[in-house]
Amino acid sequence: MRASSYLPTLLEYFWLRPETAVWRAIDFGVLDAIDFKGPILDIGCGDGAFSFMRAGGRYDPAYDFVSEVGDLDKFYGGADIYDHSPATAKPIVAQPARYKIDVGLDHKRALLDKASMTGLYEVVVEADANVTLPVPNEYFQTIYSNILYWLDDYPTTLKETERVLAPGGQVILQVPSEHFRDFSFYQRFFVRTGDPKWEWLRLIDRGRSENIKNTKSEAEWTVDFESAGLKVRRCTPYLSRLVIEAWDIGLRPISPMLIEMANSLGPGKRQDIKRKWVANLLPMLSPLCDHESDENGFYLFELTK
Repeated sequence: MRASSYLPTLLEYFWLRPETAVWRAIDFGVLDAIDFKGPILDIGCGDGAFSFMRAGGRYDPAYDFVSEVGDLDKFYGGADIYDHSPATAKPIVAQPARYKIDVGLDHKRALLDKASMTGLYEVVVEADANVTLPVPNEYFQTIYSNILYWLDDYPTTLKETERVLAPGGQVILQVPSEHFRDFSFYQRFFVRTGDPKWEWLRLIDRGRSENIKNTKSEAEWTVDFESAGLKVRRCTPYLSRLVIEAWDIGLRPISPMLIEMANSLGPGKRQDIKRKWVANLLPMLSPLCDHESDENGFYLFELTK
């Protein structure tokens, strides 16, 4: 399926961050042909939304990624406004996922609580992916992660991934290319030049690009994987410069105000505005989902032992 085919579902969930919906639609597109065979381990599952929707699950339209947030007034100080345990006891699933994931692992308890609400995970485990994973040897047929580049000690994570991967199993990783930081306005215009007229971009970046610790070429990632005993079966470059530059700013700088306004509305009015928002954004963003480029910011790696 074309990436744009996934956009309506993702945009309904990420409606106040449409740039994220575009990115995730492209993620789904490159993952489309990969069969996640169980048992499955999701390393860095977060709130489970990505894997839940990728597995065909659908949220109730009344629930989305800003339904359970906090500390909006601390957003510009670097607070994670999404790291808050859900207060709702209402069902949030409109359509269950087509399959189950055996273990979802993340270091934030509040996000795991949200992941549990999807019904996707048999078990969620609070753990640091930088150290020994609390799961058995050679157990999982599929290991998926899209957070490797955030980790302080990802070589240990790769060795642990090899340890818990069953013979004949697959590891699916999405990681930044060597070009990723070239597409960051803050990195390009201020960090690399030191020009004070661009320092204001720090307000938009909010430390995000500096916290993306690992960006590498295909060859460099391959060396790291092989050092951990993992063999590259396929590498797919994706995510164009245009898409990443759109994501780099997007609606992020004004998202706290948008969230506060949206969550102050009554349920009926909120749903009405969301429907109009999604309907008007779809024709503008769908072409972006299918945009191709020779200069890509991410790789999808498929690995085996």
